[in-house]
Amino acid sequence: MRRALRIIRAAVLASAVAFSSPAGAALIAVTSDNTTWTEISYPVATTPDAPNDHQTGIAEGDIVGNNTGDPAILTNFDDNGTPGILTDGNIAFRVRLGEDKPPAGFTAFFGVGMDANGDGAIDLFLGVDNNPGGPVDQIGIFSPGTGSNTSPSTTSIITTPLVSYAETGANYDFSPVTTIDPLEVNSDLDGGGNEDVYLTFVVPFGDIVTELGLLGITFDENSTVQYVFGTSTQTNALNQDLGGPTGGTTSTLSWEQLGAISLEYSASGTPVPEPSTALLLGLGLVSLAAARRAI
Repeated sequence: MRRALRIIRAAVLASAVAFSSPAGAALIAVTSDNTTWTEISYPVATTPDAPNDHQTGIAEGDIVGNNTGDPAILTNFDDNGTPGILTDGNIAFRVRLGEDKPPAGFTAFFGVGMDANGDGAIDLFLGVDNNPGGPVDQIGIFSPGTGSNTSPSTTSIITTPLVSYAETGANYDFSPVTTIDPLEVNSDLDGGGNEDVYLTFVVPFGDIVTELGLLGITFDENSTVQYVFGTSTQTNALNQDLGGPTGGTTSTLSWEQLGAISLEYSASGTPVPEPSTALLLGLGLVSLAAARRAI
């Protein structure tokens, strides 16, 4: 059933894209304000993430956000300005964290799990690996472990990345929220006395397409995807905080049952309509096509 609904949504999304005007490339600036980014949302009953629910007592690993204008996680996409090519460009993610603890700079792991085929399991992780015990600070594409990867308790991460990238000013940033958004009025969502920070990183989209292709998953910028987000003091598991639920890092519930998997989006950041909306839009497109043939 879930796969069938996903197919309907994907078809409607593709139709909507086809009927829309093409947009020019928009290069991703890691320090750009949130107005050019898309907020990642969760099911209606779930907030982006409750403050102070991190498991290790380190607020730098606490994902924070609300439903009233302070998003916890955002995404951005650059199509590289190549019309008709749907597998190039860059994809970026931004997460709001509770503080920048001394020493300055992000010193943990932030992972973005991708369910790219709608089966409820994580297919790839994208992430920033700045754990002090690691070989080097890096951005990477990582394989999930050998478990089912359908829940926190069954998910792990292979620590050696499939592809890695040195962190530069073009693909990585860790800045106070008021540096990114000077008009921010609530800069301490967790009430810990320190300003929240945004961690931002960029990954070449073609590399993601390639790695998913090796798993037998055909993927492009219009493909539907759901995300799991988490922080960790180690690279092989998300042991600090998960985006969405309060706690839950060791839960046996599925990502969907826990409320830790996002709504569906196209890889380029377009929200995918819910089934009822999708069906109505689909019927509308069929009617429009019929009307055009009748003219």
